Amino acid sequence: MTDLNSWVEALEAELGLPPGTVDVGAVLDLARDAAHSVARPAAPVTTYAVGFADGLAAAGDLGATASSGPDAAEKAISLAARWVAD
Repeated sequence: MTDLNSWVEALEAELGLPPGTVDVGAVLDLARDAAHSVARPAAPVTTYAVGFADGLAAAGDLGATASSGPDAAEKAISLAARWVAD
């Protein structure tokens, strides 16, 4: 994980994000659940969509029904779990 942690620190700095912004464990868990429950390509797409929803919600562009932060990730994980069941 040292290389990954170093990469994330460098990425945060390059993107102008405060240190510690990226919750690596949460992102990896989300990607794992999407990949295993839906399909491998769902992992990057799902993590991108959750991050995009978070960004829009933070900017106030999604309105009152927006899912952001842990809520968006939890909804995506729940959808992935239901996907297998359906």
